[in-house]
Amino acid sequence: MKVILWNLRKSLLELFPNNKLRLILISLSLLAASISVSELLVAKFFTEIILHEGELSNQELIFFVVFFFLFYGLTRAGQFFQRIYRLRVFEKAFKASDSEVTNFQDNWRWSLAIELTNILATLTQLGVVVLFFIYFNPVFGLVDLIIVLIVLQLVGRIFAKQIKEQRNFANARKLKKKVSPADKFRTRIKSGEVGILYSGVAMIILLGLLLYLSYQGEISPANTVVLFFGLRLQNSGLSSMSTSLMRFARARTHSE
Repeated sequence: MKVILWNLRKSLLELFPNNKLRLILISLSLLAASISVSELLVAKFFTEIILHEGELSNQELIFFVVFFFLFYGLTRAGQFFQRIYRLRVFEKAFKASDSEVTNFQDNWRWSLAIELTNILATLTQLGVVVLFFIYFNPVFGLVDLIIVLIVLQLVGRIFAKQIKEQRNFANARKLKKKVSPADKFRTRIKSGEVGILYSGVAMIILLGLLLYLSYQGEISPANTVVLFFGLRLQNSGLSSMSTSLMRFARARTHSE
């Protein structure tokens, strides 16, 4: 995991030359994470509406349903704003940079910046989800934290190997040595899929624990549903980060 954080920090400092742009980028990553995690609040709200539908008056039911759709719509709009506005931040950062790069390197620099923001947002999202789990059930949350750290450590090892592989491909291009496109794609995609497999195994373990705690009455049915959605969100985040890290490795080595 240390190699992931080191490369993220180095790329952040290289791509964004001043503190203002870095602060904006981090703020956008936090916004993206909060929007993703707000889906858990949407799930919680939706579950409460369904479970207590018979206890609500028509006016209360209409109010909660309208509020639910408005909140969901605002999260979608916020996500759209975050993804579009970050492109303007990239453009400002690259124009402010004093380093001279070729068009080839500039293309890869854009790819690197996109993957960097995706990974930062996902890491923040994972942290908030873990805190969300700890709040609902400390035992489940702490076990989840340990398993997530293990998965990140395993993915970090794959990422370190991928950096070496992609650097070899980049050096081969500079030396005009021919490398099969199949080898390039196979190396990156296989590494990403292995990370997704680790995430899937973690999902199975945590689902088993969630069902056990729910059966024992440690977690209410409503919270069990919300935690299930949280696990799906977490699994999606770990899976997307695995593939994003492999693209990040390619963009980083080719933009050097």
